[in-house]
Formats: sequence, structure tokens, C-alpha cells
Amino acid sequence: MSETVTPDALPVSANEARHVIVVGAGLIGLCSALWLQRFGHRVTVVDREPPQPGASYRQACSYGNACTVALHACVPVATPGIALRVPGMLLDRSGPLAILLRHLPRLAPWLVGFLASSSKREVERIAAVLGGLLAQAAPAWRPLIAEAGALTHHAGCLYLYKSAAQYHADDEETALRERHGVGLARLNATDIRELEPHLAPLYQHGILFRDAFTFDDPLALALAIAAAIRARGGSFVTGEATDLRPTEHGVAVRVGETELLGDRAVLATGAHSKPLAQRLGDAVLLDTERGYHVLFPQGARLLNRPVCYIEHGFYMTPMAQGLRAAGTVELGGLAAPPQPARTRAIRNVVAKLLPGAGEGTSEWLGFRPSMPDSLPVIGAASVSSRVTYAFGHGHLGLTLAGVTGKLVAQRVSERAPCIPLEALRADRFRRFGWPRQPDRRS
Repeated sequence: MSETVTPDALPVSANEARHVIVVGAGLIGLCSALWLQRFGHRVTVVDREPPQPGASYRQACSYGNACTVALHACVPVATPGIALRVPGMLLDRSGPLAILLRHLPRLAPWLVGFLASSSKREVERIAAVLGGLLAQAAPAWRPLIAEAGALTHHAGCLYLYKSAAQYHADDEETALRERHGVGLARLNATDIRELEPHLAPLYQHGILFRDAFTFDDPLALALAIAAAIRARGGSFVTGEATDLRPTEHGVAVRVGETELLGDRAVLATGAHSKPLAQRLGDAVLLDTERGYHVLFPQGARLLNRPVCYIEHGFYMTPMAQGLRAAGTVELGGLAAPPQPARTRAIRNVVAKLLPGAGEGTSEWLGFRPSMPDSLPVIGAASVSSRVTYAFGHGHLGLTLAGVTGKLVAQRVSERAPCIPLEALRADRFRRFGWPRQPDRRS
């Protein structure tokens, strides 16, 4: 059956086609590149470690995430009452949320924006924007999945609560999800045992988010999309982009001693996007949520879907290599070494929640690009409309990669976006008087 091409995804004419340099080869950059090609543009992708067979790719979030397309994730991280919980984060390094004290001074502007985003009114607004993105997430993924030949599993995602008090503490968030069209089922202990018989019976309630789905392996997904880009004639340049600037007629990207010239550029370097955005006139409130995972090779067949115990703040996801226990949030920047307490806590909790998971054989630390309001940055750079931003997706990089790529392609092609981009502007926190914008280039 031939693919149906919707009007908002029709290819551009030959004289409208552009050479687009995509800086960043995580899933956001890769999906942007493939969508740009589907619209008829030529792409060059720049990355320090582009996905290719035999490469480790271990430092990227696209290697170590929880493998889940979380279509239910319209509730931002900052919610009413979060300010009261921040002191506890500073003290508990093994809890689901932690802040490295030495990073706190640099984190202060981000925390200002975070707390400003936690009012009930802001949460409602942010959830509406996320809901719009999530409604387009699966449709935007489908053609890319088909072209790349990626494997997906559609069994939903299960949230578990150990007590009635924990369960009902999330009533407002659950109602918020339902208002934004999230398909869910409320479960009792018997329902949960029928779905996941290998879990230790440490729960009283659960919620099954029916529409969530998973990939077998995010690294294999990245490799497959990269192969599809190459098959369409796209090229990859290995190296770090140290400068990105508009020229008289296009853009220039500095990679080592080489300057790449193109008609348009996309900045999609995740948690590393801040320096180049500053050079383009945008002091974005971007920081880093450090996420950890532990892989349990013997545990893959013990679960049928991703399972999240809310109390512990991480997912256990069955995938090709085994069971991946991934998550937690540690605010600590890019430079600090891994904190053993984080993975030790994951190992200890998995042993309690899923007896039989076996030994965790490998650990990983990755850097989520986090904006205070849980919304990504998608849209034009202040200094030039020829540069499109696509970063800051926090916990939803995998989930929103497809729709972000489509929005990037629509913008480069001068098409109306499938959702409004105003709420995703790079300078949206200026209404709070922070941060001060850097001097722009002439």
C-alpha cells in the first residue's frame, strides 16, 4: 500500500529545495534530517559521534533512554507544591530527584524559571502545549518508522502506586491527562498481577496508559534512521561544530578547520546547545538533567511493557538487550562525574520490585537537555530566521523526535506548522526578566 502524503508534508518544488546543515545526530537531529529529506531538501548532518555501524554512540541520550514513546506525558515536571520539595532534593542523593550542591549557583536562573512554571495556571498552559505536541507525536513517527524498518511494541505503559495515598495524590495530574485526551485505565492489584505476574506485589493501584509504545533498542533506531538518511543521499560529517553563523545568503558551520556552507541550519545538539544558541543571540534557560540506567540482561522477559513505580522515579523497560532500568533526575550539569549512589539506588530497588531480574551488568549516565517549563525550544534563532532551533526536550526526546523533525521541515519549507510554535520560542522566559540576552552579532 502506498503511503498517504498529507498536504502539510508535500515535497517542495525543485527551486524551493535547500541544502540544510543539521548540527546534532541524536534522534531529534536525525528525525529532522529525514523529515527535511522527505520534504525534498538536501541534508548534511554534523556530530562528534554520528551513528554508524561499529561506533559506540554511548554518550548520547539516544543510546541510553527508556525506549518509550510516552504519549501520556503532558504533565510538566514543575507542578504546584514543587518548591516545598526542593530542600529534600538537596539532601537525598539517592532519591528520584537530586541536585548536586556545587552546581546550585549555576543552576539558579534555571530554578527561577522552574518555580515560575509551577503555578496552577502555568501548568495548565504548559500541559495544553505538550498535549498538542503529543497528539501529533505518533502520526509524525509512523512514516519514519516505516522507512527505517524499526521494530515497535504496543502494550502501553504501567504506573504503579504502593498505597492508596500515593495513588490519590496524583488525582489532579491524572485528571489533567484525561482532559488532554490521554487514554488510560485505572487498575487494582488483581488487574496488575494479571498484566505483570513477575512483579513483587508491592502495589495497591496502577494506571495503564494504553497508547504508549516502545522500541526494541534506541541505538538500533538511530542507526536505522541514519541509514535511511544515507540512502536518500544525505551525508554525515564527524566533528564538533564550534561556530554557527548566518552569512549573506545562507549559513556557515565551523567544524574543526573546515567551514561548511548551506542555505539553512538546524541546531539540535541537545544539552550541548547552549553555547551555539548564545552565539546566535539567545541566552536560553537550558540546563542538564542527568539520567542514569542499569541494564539487567536476564530480566527482559519478566515484563511485557514499561513499568514505572512513581515513588522511585524510573522506568523498567524490556528491550532487546535485557531489562533497562532508566530514569531519575539529577541536576548537576555536564562536567560532574557519575554519582554511584544513583545507580546503586536503581539496583537496590529493582531487586525488590522485580525478583529474578538478576545482576545489573552495565551502567550509563546521559544528559537530558532540560528547559524549566518542560517544553522544547523549536523555532527561529533571534539573529537569523535561517537557523532553526530543535533542542531542550527533557524527558521527551524520543517521544517528540518525530513531530519535532516534521515541525523543523515545515519551517524550513515555509509551510504552516502542524502546531503553533509561539510557546516554544527560545526567548519565552524574558517575560520573567530572565535571562538577559547576550549581545547579538552584527
